[in-house]
Amino acid sequence: MGILRDIFFQKCPRCHEGNLFNNPNPYNPKQILDMPKECSKCKQAFFLEPGFYFGAMYVSYALSVAVGLIAFIISSVVFNLSLNYASIATSVILLLVLPYEIRLSRAIWLAIFYKEKKIFNDGQGQ
Repeated sequence: MGILRDIFFQKCPRCHEGNLFNNPNPYNPKQILDMPKECSKCKQAFFLEPGFYFGAMYVSYALSVAVGLIAFIISSVVFNLSLNYASIATSVILLLVLPYEIRLSRAIWLAIFYKEKKIFNDGQGQ
């Protein structure tokens, strides 16, 4: 459950305390993607290699498709909107969640590739 909390609240996957983004507000257009190079608490690097977050675009695409499908189904089935109005409602919802979705996709991408270092007390390292 800790990994989901880290993803949704955009916390460091190692110490679970440091913030992944400099500004906690995703709706500030100038600072949507501003990230520190490392965690302020445990010094975990957030940029593991050059171009690391290009893969987060695939996660963002999958999130957009999921949110779009859910929004379209709810607007057309639950609210009984016509095809045109359901499409407009879906587009508006996708635009509203886009800044948070971009950050969420980066948090998911980092969580996928973060490998927790295990330290054994017996000194054998297994």
